[in-house]
Amino acid sequence: MDFTRPGFPSMQTLMRTLERGDLPGQGPLQDWEDINKMNVDAHIYGGNGQHAHVRMHLPRDENYEEARMTMLCMFTDLKHSKPWTCEFCNEPARETQMQTVPYVFFPICRLPVYMHHVCNMDKPACQAALKAAHDRINRAHRGIMGPHPPPIAKPPGEVYPLSASCANCKTEESANVDDMKRCGGCKVTRYCSAKCQKEDWPRHKFACKATKSAEFDGWPN
Repeated sequence: MDFTRPGFPSMQTLMRTLERGDLPGQGPLQDWEDINKMNVDAHIYGGNGQHAHVRMHLPRDENYEEARMTMLCMFTDLKHSKPWTCEFCNEPARETQMQTVPYVFFPICRLPVYMHHVCNMDKPACQAALKAAHDRINRAHRGIMGPHPPPIAKPPGEVYPLSASCANCKTEESANVDDMKRCGGCKVTRYCSAKCQKEDWPRHKFACKATKSAEFDGWPN
């Protein structure tokens, strides 16, 4: 791990936390987990109680930075999964922030993931609420995540695709398609057509095959 990365806890802090042995990631093997895999437990949040719980098995990787980058490569698959609204103001979501917890080096390799749907990271109120959410999750993990990192600057005028849009074409129009196609394998990622799903398969198949379960709650029936 890179203990010098901004926002990461110091080695001294990490060692004190590990010595106490009371981290959530140090619990016994759960029914869904595989001792030979990296067990990803992802919680995704939107507005008005929107929530998804996705579990994955990925190749075991005790290098936290590499594990974190692997998850970042799959953010599209998780982002484009529902007509998400901003977790903090309920406006249509376009951006996401993914937080990960460094439990990959424990005997049971785990990577808890928290993904927050946001309308605009430049919106001060939502940015402040996102920091508060990070701090709350960090306290639950005994501070092992470190402080909330500063927001990454985006190009002036940049507008990201709606979370509600198709995972392949990502057009504004696709967000209004009533009959979105959900991948039959992972039961997570959505497409506006069979054509888009087929085009995206070479990219999507890694996340699809890794997904073990997916549950959504907080949505109208």
